[in-house]
Amino acid sequence: MKRFLFIILSILIFSLPARVALCSDQRGFPPVSGKAGEKSTTATIGVILPLSGKYAAYGNRVLDAILMAAAVWDRTNHSRLTLQIRDSESRSETLYGLVQELADREKVILILGPLGEGTEAARLAREKKVPILVFTQQEGIGGENGYVLRDSLTIRQQIQALADHAVTRKGLRRFAMLHPGDHSGREAAMLFREEVTRRGGRILRERTYGRRQADFADEIRSLTGVKGIPGKVIVEPEGTIEIKGSAAVDFEALFLPDSLGPALLTASQLADLQIGGVQMMGLSSWNHPARLRTGGNVLEGAVFTDMFCTNDPSRAVHNFIERYYAATGREPGSLEAMAFDGTNLAVRIILDEKPGSREELRRMILENRDFRGVAGRLEFAPDGESRRSAVILRITQGQIVPVRE
Repeated sequence: MKRFLFIILSILIFSLPARVALCSDQRGFPPVSGKAGEKSTTATIGVILPLSGKYAAYGNRVLDAILMAAAVWDRTNHSRLTLQIRDSESRSETLYGLVQELADREKVILILGPLGEGTEAARLAREKKVPILVFTQQEGIGGENGYVLRDSLTIRQQIQALADHAVTRKGLRRFAMLHPGDHSGREAAMLFREEVTRRGGRILRERTYGRRQADFADEIRSLTGVKGIPGKVIVEPEGTIEIKGSAAVDFEALFLPDSLGPALLTASQLADLQIGGVQMMGLSSWNHPARLRTGGNVLEGAVFTDMFCTNDPSRAVHNFIERYYAATGREPGSLEAMAFDGTNLAVRIILDEKPGSREELRRMILENRDFRGVAGRLEFAPDGESRRSAVILRITQGQIVPVRE
């Protein structure tokens, strides 16, 4: 019955206006509680997500995870949790006003979100001294007082884990890079070069491409030194000579910091050139299990980093995936796992420890050292930066599996 109610809520929430309050006994939302026998308590949490506009698909996935995390705390009826949900409309200029409204009018004890760009929201949250958990890879948005809590694996953390795996553990020394020529691509390449070099490796070659580019053949030939596809060569007048075998390259691994599509294209074109034995390496943007199940053979053996894997054998991860799929009809990814963990940690502290103020909640979250969620251990440094650990994942027979090191 609870699972059915959560499905109904998930359907209803997307038809509601931008400003909506969900209480534990409203719209089928399962009640949440404190400890049995204690007085009833009330807590209000604000949520700011892009529920419409360009990033609505991501925002709604995060909202599903937040609602599910709150529903986990359905034990008794001694506490009352209210979620004040706001739609940023995928526009950064709305964030300042929404934070101000939640902090001043709704008196929330915590804000969950926004997703992605969060500089303005973070700045006002610091001024208002309301804890805000921002789901972003953006580094440096926190501050000294720790009211801004940032959770997500940064590109730097992912690249450090990749370099450790490749150079320190696997003994690889010679690398090439193929990456987008924009700011984010060049930044990832710079970080990879720094981390590999620090560990004793070398970047032998580097090439860039455009974001809209649909063919990397020229860049790959330039990287590898292979001028054409091994095959038939017509030699006159002797006839036809068949050339077989794989082309040799002088690098051991290829780093491609882009989404899964360009990675699949690159792997396919490497195969067309009969270039084998190159370890392909990427970031969390490769973590798309459904797509890899149907078309990931060309990336066999490739590795990338993330903090969540649907094939993790732990019971907690299995239960999370099962409940999330039953409620939404989708498999959860890293984004949902991160939001689920952050909400779960905050709600647990609010309902079990009952902080009397925003400052007390901030202190309790920063002092937490024993929370382990579906995406691993979650704790925060004094400046609000999350101390997430990147996991090395390998593509094996179309499946994503954790690498045990």
